[in-house]
Amino acid sequence: MNNKDILKRIKDIINDNNLTNSEFAEKIDVPKSSISHLLSERNNPSLDIVSKISSCFDDISTDYLIFGTEKSLKTNINESNELFSNQDEETSEYSVKDSNNSLKSIILIYENNKFEQIDKL
Repeated sequence: MNNKDILKRIKDIINDNNLTNSEFAEKIDVPKSSISHLLSERNNPSLDIVSKISSCFDDISTDYLIFGTEKSLKTNINESNELFSNQDEETSEYSVKDSNNSLKSIILIYENNKFEQIDKL
C-alpha cells in the first residue's frame, strides 16, 4: 500500500460514479480544494477523507481504499456485546498471540488524521 495506490482508487471511484471533482467533494462533504490538492498529489489522503468516502459509498470499504481488498467486503459490525459471544475465555486457535503469524505491516495514524503504512519490517 502506498498513497499513489489510494489515490488511484479514489480516482477510479470518481470516474466509476461519473462525478466531477467538485461533485465528489460535495458528496463526501469536504472542501473542493481538498480534493484538488489530493488529486494533484500536493497532499496525501488523510484518514478523514478515507473514512468519509467509505461512509458515502455503500460498496466502498476503508480496507478497499487503503489495501485494495475487494470493494464488496464492506459489512456492518454487530453490536460489541455480540461480537465475541461464542469465544471461549481461553485463547482460541486463531489467536494472534499464539499463532505462527509474522507481522506484515503497521499503520501509523497521526493526530492530523494522516497515516502511513510501514510494510518492510
